[in-house]
Amino acid sequence: MKKRLRLILSLVAALILALDGGLYLLDHLSAGRTLTEDTAVHFIDVGQGDATLLLSGRQAVLVDAGTPESADALVGYLHGLGIERLYAAVATHPHADHIGGMAQVLDAFPVEHFYMGPETASTAVYAAMLDALERGGVHPTLPAPGDELVFDSGASLLFLGPDDDVSKRTLNDRSLITLFRAGEQRVLLMGDAEVPAEQSLLAHQPLLACDILKVGHHGSDTSSSDELLRTIQPSTAVISCGLDNDYGHPSAQTLRRLSEAGVDDVRTTAEAGTVVISLDPPSSDKENAA
Repeated sequence: MKKRLRLILSLVAALILALDGGLYLLDHLSAGRTLTEDTAVHFIDVGQGDATLLLSGRQAVLVDAGTPESADALVGYLHGLGIERLYAAVATHPHADHIGGMAQVLDAFPVEHFYMGPETASTAVYAAMLDALERGGVHPTLPAPGDELVFDSGASLLFLGPDDDVSKRTLNDRSLITLFRAGEQRVLLMGDAEVPAEQSLLAHQPLLACDILKVGHHGSDTSSSDELLRTIQPSTAVISCGLDNDYGHPSAQTLRRLSEAGVDDVRTTAEAGTVVISLDPPSSDKENAA
């Protein structure tokens, strides 16, 4: 009995010591293990693919999940940030460079909300994503323009497209287009939307503007038209693409259009690795993290 009491007292003393003398260490070491309350956007380097992480108030939303080859690295990156669950995941469209790692993500993290379009694909990665949704008991939502996911912090993810006037013949144009809003900051995520989808977007959202643009279709010359860039007027553009990719992304035409539109801050994951932009507090404070 006395031995048990001494053991309990020793454990209590150790706990008090840890709380008293270890808080400083905890503050500095837990940043990579515990999800912070900061609001930020991580344009994750997944090679020739897309994966964007939205963080605000200890909640995380993942928009696309890269390629099958990058799946393990993506899951590891999320774990490294201290993420234990996802407030939501979004599959913008069923191409393998956008949903290639989604099944692994769904298996690794509980997901509260899942958004996808009605378009399907006869591919292994699409089937794997559906199987993972079923295993997790997750019921996908097909969002309509105007639907909104609100974070506890007050930040929100607004679905802007595609609208009904966008042809269903091209999966890229059927990408879900979203706007992440945090305070006064706006981040526009274009998926793989090309010029026809951009024209529809501007017809329905003629006053659309953003601070940060996730450039559509990896910087392809079929996206990021002059009209779109003149309207939204971003100050920063991020292009998710692979180093020395076979598609020539980003195209010289797209880079020229961005420059002519006055977008001086253009970053590619091929050159910078994962691009992390802090939105908390709203400022020009931006940094890259590999």
